[in-house]
Amino acid sequence: MRQVSPKNTAETQPLPLYEQIKQHVMAGISDGSYRPGEKIPSENELVTTFGTSRLTVNRALRELSSSGVLKRVHGVGTFVAAPKAASTLIRIHNIADDIRGRRQALSIRVHNLSRIKASAEIAGRMNVSRGDPLFHSLLVYCANNVPIQIEDRYVAPGFAPDYLKQDFTRQSTTDYLQLIAQPTEAEHEMQAIAPNAVEAGLLDVPAIEPCLLVTRKTWVNGSVTTFTRFIHPGSRHTFFSRSTLDNTES
Repeated sequence: MRQVSPKNTAETQPLPLYEQIKQHVMAGISDGSYRPGEKIPSENELVTTFGTSRLTVNRALRELSSSGVLKRVHGVGTFVAAPKAASTLIRIHNIADDIRGRRQALSIRVHNLSRIKASAEIAGRMNVSRGDPLFHSLLVYCANNVPIQIEDRYVAPGFAPDYLKQDFTRQSTTDYLQLIAQPTEAEHEMQAIAPNAVEAGLLDVPAIEPCLLVTRKTWVNGSVTTFTRFIHPGSRHTFFSRSTLDNTES
């Protein structure tokens, strides 16, 4: 069994225990201790390891299952989910441009803009070490005052050193970052999820509302610059793609 770090902290205060358990599991997946299809420690084992209640452990595993990281089989156990099939569908776009293009009123609500220490999961995404400094923003984009997207973004400080000084109620983060440099490479993943309580509250939707999660990782000249989670309520957002297909062989 993996060893648990005694101090899983944010900037100043310890993370809630359920978040520590989530980070512990994510770190095990990242370093190969728990591989796709393999069973992770049982709830009882995690209760003993972390010295917490079964309810806390259940919450951590439930949230990881909802996000597609784990798969729970009743009466059998909890397993690392197999990677999902991926297909190329979307390009980098700016939700602010979409709203303006529809001639709707754009408003941006800034819920967090801070310097943080990278968790195990985000460190893996950003190709940095756990605990390294990153910038974090949590924004909600609204069309005619109706929330249509949560943007949960992590930014490399060396790429955008003045990121925390910006007024993102007046411009989108994408507008600002692309003024610094256009991405030279991007990776997207897309999946259906159920929002957690915080996400449902930010989007002003019921907890049973199906949502679409798009994650995006961007590079500039070989260096990771951002990792972002975009959450869209299913009843308010549709992805559309149109391409010219050329069957001519070269």
